[in-house]
Amino acid sequence: MNDLWFNFALEIGLFSLLGIVYYFYQKRKIITYEENKVPLIMGYILEVCLSEKNEGAEVELDQLIIDLDDYLNHKRTTAPIQELRLFSKSSFCSARLKEIIQSSLDEIGNE
Repeated sequence: MNDLWFNFALEIGLFSLLGIVYYFYQKRKIITYEENKVPLIMGYILEVCLSEKNEGAEVELDQLIIDLDDYLNHKRTTAPIQELRLFSKSSFCSARLKEIIQSSLDEIGNE
């Protein structure tokens, strides 16, 4: 009977320890994601802009691509959020790109 209680307490302790380790592991993953969220989203927007780009010269879209690329290559310290807002409200922005930019800016929030 004594051995049963000892094994039970040992298992409870082991599972509690594993739960605490898992909690801190997940917390670290979430913090890392939150720190890298803006560059990830800006990279996604850049990919979409590049896929939307036609062969012809589109000055506004080209400038937005350059701004995004500069931010992702650390030539610029702040994300081009204002430029994205202005471009999404312009007539040069397609409906698909406008939707993606708006949802991405909503995801970023007020950072």
